[in-house]
Amino acid sequence: MTLRLLPLLLAAFIPPVMAGATPFDEALAEVMNNNLSARAEASRSQITAESILGENTLEAPEASFSHVWGSPKGTVNKWSISVSQSFDWPGVYAARREAARTASTASQYLLESTLLDLRQETRTLFIDIIHNTQLIEMQSELAERMNQMEEYYKKAAEAGAETRLDYNKTVVERIAVHRELHTLEAERSTLIATLESLNGGKDVSGIISKLGNAYPITKIPTSINEATIRERDPQYAAAMAGVDAAKSMVKVEKRSRIPGFSIGYEHENEGEDRFNGFSIGITLPVWSRKHQIKASTLEAEASLFDAELALTRRVSEMNSDKKQLDTLRHIMNEYEPVVNDKSNYELLHKALKAGQITFLTYIEEANYFIAAKRDYLDTLYEYNLILTRLSRYE
Repeated sequence: MTLRLLPLLLAAFIPPVMAGATPFDEALAEVMNNNLSARAEASRSQITAESILGENTLEAPEASFSHVWGSPKGTVNKWSISVSQSFDWPGVYAARREAARTASTASQYLLESTLLDLRQETRTLFIDIIHNTQLIEMQSELAERMNQMEEYYKKAAEAGAETRLDYNKTVVERIAVHRELHTLEAERSTLIATLESLNGGKDVSGIISKLGNAYPITKIPTSINEATIRERDPQYAAAMAGVDAAKSMVKVEKRSRIPGFSIGYEHENEGEDRFNGFSIGITLPVWSRKHQIKASTLEAEASLFDAELALTRRVSEMNSDKKQLDTLRHIMNEYEPVVNDKSNYELLHKALKAGQITFLTYIEEANYFIAAKRDYLDTLYEYNLILTRLSRYE
């Protein structure tokens, strides 16, 4: 299988320096470089292969000594020493090396899949932070507007131009607006704490400043299809490599049923006589290994099913995301001309000052546009989350 996969191990630990890298890309590379989970997974990825290779070494040489006494009394005593080495059938070692190689390949793809998931998790968190930034900016503007309204009604009520009741309404509305702002700020603190965790506990203020308040992706990825996923998705590649690894283990188990050997040197002393020679032994087949062979065969079949299931899931998610993008884009196109028109609040404010509407009506009408702006920002956020998922392999 040919895979045009990026060298994710290097990408995980070395920030990109290529021309054209956006601040968003630089922030992503910094987090990946500092992430402790990525480093742990890199160390853990070769455990299976190393375990197989550990089994592929010769047994330790065996040395023995014996001393026997003659009977009846006067019979010459005897003693002997021997050293022997046991061997599996030669083909077993080759099969284990092949199994270690395939297991290492599968582990590498699993590591790449883990790193890709980590990159996706970080990118998604960045989108969450940008969305939170946009909401705080909107709410901060509203809070400042309500501060000015409260100040105006306070002075007007003291001068007798407005009622105390209207002033109290502005106080209540100002409290509600600031409460929502504090909620958003608390959510931001949680997001930053999560980012610090992903960043290895290091300060993230520089990363936050690089993100800004605008989403990074401006176009819909069009090259992602089933063929692309087959070619680039490391989770699918890992599952297919797992099939090869399981088949290699079947070969190991089958060859392990072939008799092994032992060769040794022996020295025996009996009185004045000395004897030197060698010994050859054979390890009889273990017929019960048929269960291990069956288990390895089933593992190969299960890995194949996992590979196809992973592919089907990715393709299904991709198709669903593409369809949802069209719906969200249509909603955004309808919202944008209205919610981005700042004259809405100016006209309401003029009507209020002119006495054409009451303060209560002003609040109701303003909240209508505020809710619409919030819906627009939430739709924009959902749209960019989907774009991030579709950009997984870029």
